Amino acid sequence: MNQGIVIRNVNYAYKRTGNEFFPVLDDISLEVKEGDFVSVVGYSGCGKTTLLKIIGGLLRPVSGDVTINKYPPLVSLKRHRLGFIFQESSLLPWRNVFNNIKLAPEITGVNNNKEKLDSVVDLFGLKKYANFYPSELSGGMKARVAIALAFAIEPCVLLMDEPFGHLDEITRMSMNEILMDICFHKKTTAVFVTHNISEAVFLSDRVLVLSRLPASVKGIVRVDLPRPRKKDIRFSTVFSNKVKEVQDLLLSLNGKD
Repeated sequence: MNQGIVIRNVNYAYKRTGNEFFPVLDDISLEVKEGDFVSVVGYSGCGKTTLLKIIGGLLRPVSGDVTINKYPPLVSLKRHRLGFIFQESSLLPWRNVFNNIKLAPEITGVNNNKEKLDSVVDLFGLKKYANFYPSELSGGMKARVAIALAFAIEPCVLLMDEPFGHLDEITRMSMNEILMDICFHKKTTAVFVTHNISEAVFLSDRVLVLSRLPASVKGIVRVDLPRPRKKDIRFSTVFSNKVKEVQDLLLSLNGKD
């Protein structure tokens, strides 16, 4: 069954005072096939997070539509399990690691048994931290718990808004590998918002470059690198060329679109 995301001619504007509107997204169209990993890059404030929220059903477009496996996002949220990872880990401070990971299954009623939750804890290397509280964890460990929480419901689609933006470079690269390997082996469809071009190329099958506001699709860079990928691929010429291709699209936005 196709769990892909289809975005058709999506427009969005924020309402200001009176009848004044501030346009943010301009005729965005994109298809993300089942199991694909697509990153979204663009200058700060260009509407990347807004697009992600529309895909997840947290915002309604002014016009156009989004479907996930042919259903609207909020219907698909219940039927096909959407996972969200935000910029901040949003872990509950009064719950330990295990009980934070347990939260998503509790809310959705999916896989709410200890054996399956134990397997998620193991998968993310969190077994010895299961009884730790968020205040006792490093930023990298909190990020790992946040991803584990999202995967605890076995999501068909995973939406991520700069989940590693606050991490140091080495920890970030490690989290990239963990995320990519799990998405690849579980065939999870993913949309990932980031400011880090190297990260986008490393993780993705395609990188979507948005223009400045109101954001339209400036270009899509296909990343034809073999999977599974290891960190050493970042030093290859083909990887550097893909990074440059994305950079050139972004730099072209400093001139006329």
